[in-house]
Amino acid sequence: MVSDLNGGHVVLLILGLAAFILFIAALVSIVKAARASTAEKVIWVLVVLILPLLGSIVWFVVGKRFATAGDPPRV
Repeated sequence: MVSDLNGGHVVLLILGLAAFILFIAALVSIVKAARASTAEKVIWVLVVLILPLLGSIVWFVVGKRFATAGDPPRV
């Protein structure tokens, strides 16, 4: 029933897919954060699981910088 999709449905589908990709990317990024302790990773994962969209955005804006502070610059 592709004919039932209108522009609004397509936009919502794309936004939902983007939110899901952001959610998965945040979880992967948290697990791979080298300088974050296990406890910090668990807390961040819980935040992202409880508040998927907001938690993911906060991780990439604040948490990722905190978890990688002091790392040498990548070349």
